[in-house]
Amino acid sequence: MLGSNLARILFSTVTIDEKPRGYPEQLKREGKNVIYAFWHSFMLIPGYVVRGLGVKVLISRHTDGEYIAHISQQLGFEIVRGSTTRGGVEALLKMIKEVKDTSFIITPDGPKGPRFVVKPGVIFLGQKTGLPIVPVSLGLSSYWELPSWDKFRIPKPFSKATIIYGKPIHIPLKLNRSEIEECRVQLEKKLNEITAESRQLVKN
Repeated sequence: MLGSNLARILFSTVTIDEKPRGYPEQLKREGKNVIYAFWHSFMLIPGYVVRGLGVKVLISRHTDGEYIAHISQQLGFEIVRGSTTRGGVEALLKMIKEVKDTSFIITPDGPKGPRFVVKPGVIFLGQKTGLPIVPVSLGLSSYWELPSWDKFRIPKPFSKATIIYGKPIHIPLKLNRSEIEECRVQLEKKLNEITAESRQLVKN
């Protein structure tokens, strides 16, 4: 994986196209806080784009999460440690307590997969904080793919990246189990739709 300095150098060579352009900065100016949700394997570029905006990141307590947490902090993020399998409830509750004037990043298929399958923790976070969930996905023109469960992708130098921000998904405060599943499936479907769209757009 990349060190923070190497990451900055690498990302500075990548041409990044956002749709809509400057969306995170716009939300910040308007004082709107959200939960950014993107697949674990795509986290580098979207995370890099929102650095310095006061966004908090939920990162696994697993061994690989230690390295990601260090890099994320060096890039300007505030970290909340936990996952759906280790310390997840405590981390989510900590996020809820810190919700004032804060946006969050969560990878809903992390930390161990299955790949591209949303886990219900993000729905719980949206429900308890009242923050809308913004689906985010990424297309890369050229990348290295790691032999990990998520096929983690690192953009190659001077490649192109297309980021798509989906429309915010608002989670009702009161939900039964079947309604939580409906929201989970809705987010998963949208993430997969914009993943396919971003892959197509980056080729053009």
